[in-house]
Amino acid sequence: MNEKPRLSFWQIWNMSFGFLGIQFGWGLQMANMSAIYQFLGADEGDIPILWLAAPLTGLLVQPFVGYFSDRTWSPRFGRRRPYFFVGALLASIALILMPMSSALWMAAGLLWILDASVNVSMEPFRAFVGDMLPPKQRKTGFAMQSLLIGLGAVLSSALPFILTNGFGVEKEATSDSPIPPAVKLAFFIGAGVFFAAVMVTILTTKEYPPEDLEAFEKKKRETAGLGNAFAEIFQGIGSMPTAMKQLAGVQFFTWLGLFCMWIYFVPAVGKKVFDGKPLGESDQKLSMSDVHRSKALAELYQSEKERIAGEMKAEGKGFSEKMLQMFGLKPADPDPGEKIDVAALTVMLEKADGDSVERDEKDSENPMLQSFSMAMVRSGGDDAKAAEMIHEDLAAARRYQEGTAWGGVCFSAYNLVAFLFAFMLIALARVLAAKKIHLVCLTVGAVGLISAAFVGSPGMLLVSMIGVGVAWASILSMPYAMLANVIPGDKMGFYMGVFNFFIVLPQIIASVGLGVLVAGPLGGDAMKAVLAGGVCFAIAAAATLLVGNESETGVSTAD
Repeated sequence: MNEKPRLSFWQIWNMSFGFLGIQFGWGLQMANMSAIYQFLGADEGDIPILWLAAPLTGLLVQPFVGYFSDRTWSPRFGRRRPYFFVGALLASIALILMPMSSALWMAAGLLWILDASVNVSMEPFRAFVGDMLPPKQRKTGFAMQSLLIGLGAVLSSALPFILTNGFGVEKEATSDSPIPPAVKLAFFIGAGVFFAAVMVTILTTKEYPPEDLEAFEKKKRETAGLGNAFAEIFQGIGSMPTAMKQLAGVQFFTWLGLFCMWIYFVPAVGKKVFDGKPLGESDQKLSMSDVHRSKALAELYQSEKERIAGEMKAEGKGFSEKMLQMFGLKPADPDPGEKIDVAALTVMLEKADGDSVERDEKDSENPMLQSFSMAMVRSGGDDAKAAEMIHEDLAAARRYQEGTAWGGVCFSAYNLVAFLFAFMLIALARVLAAKKIHLVCLTVGAVGLISAAFVGSPGMLLVSMIGVGVAWASILSMPYAMLANVIPGDKMGFYMGVFNFFIVLPQIIASVGLGVLVAGPLGGDAMKAVLAGGVCFAIAAAATLLVGNESETGVSTAD
């Protein structure tokens, strides 16, 4: 077998750069989808099942994409690059459409399309390292992917917060759309970044052809057809390398913990740390007549708010000042939105007649109209009392939106740590066994995630995220480094896809059972689900002790 030539730092950077875009899409999804579901009216108990798209598409798509990409070759387009392009194109379209969802079912359906498309691009990138790098550079290749994943996630997770506090983009829902403009714009930007980053890899990296092209084509002809694909996939699962079997428990509890965090951390911050709640959240049933009259009030409120805001020229707090307040080092200033809210509600009550709008059945799904309607029903027709209730609901919704945006900042923080720690991983991988690195990193991550459940200050959540970031950097690289050197080169894509089983199966379990657990034994407390995620990290760290040393699995410890 011919030894592949060593690649330079920038060659490895270019071949991995597409992962920045892929993670930009994942980061937007992880930091915002739970909040988007709640903006569209989902209860916390419904959120896990709505996330089922991510693991199921991974389970179904990745092994087949890996199998067929192993059997693809074009002198012009290569082996993996066609999959990069198709996945990036479809994912970018889904990212544009996602924040335009007007109903819960639309967002859930688009998530299936988005996740399937991302998986088409992502799985071949894992095999790309084995295709392009000699064994001694593969840990460096996976660490580079970890570095770019961290960079992409840092930028994407904090993007709505940056757009609101740095560029003044509106952070509140409107009567026309329950999804805030800052979240919409972040997804539009993400679509462009995703496609552009993947195109950098496609245009700058040339793939190696199969070592024996004639044998490759012969094997492809002999194993053509979907029946052969299923047969080889199931046969391959039964003959997994020892290293993959030993890592099963580690991966299972690692990703169960991550899914607990990804689903519930952002809503938990919005509710528990910022004392907010989504607009329109209630068990009360409303009639269409209630919603119809509230539509006039909501439209008047919206127009008056825009007019008064323009007159007041309210300016948001600067980024540095906001950070000081988050750490409790500076008292929070009165929110200009509060003054605007009260003034707009006052004018609204003076003008409202409830008869100037058209009836629309979709109005019953609009959270702002639900809030106005519930206030009218609870107040017993007392408009002044209704206005007070509406004001309380809007203030709580503002706090919730600030909390979910801060949850995105926390996600950005752990990804920034992962990005920086990836540089250290590249150096550590040269002198330490991947198993030892992973054991220590998972332990640090468990401490960080468990501590997040007991922190009351927004700023101190960032400290907890340091441990999560250290673990995340290792999760993205060390398990794959343990595997890459023991997987046959002609089945690299397939086995990387099969390895994904140990990632998606715990996510499916979490999607099906986590909502029941939170609604029942955990008493609806999302932060307790985050704590459970930390415990899963600790179990994964302990399971690492059962994995054989590199000398037993055949993984090189030198770079």
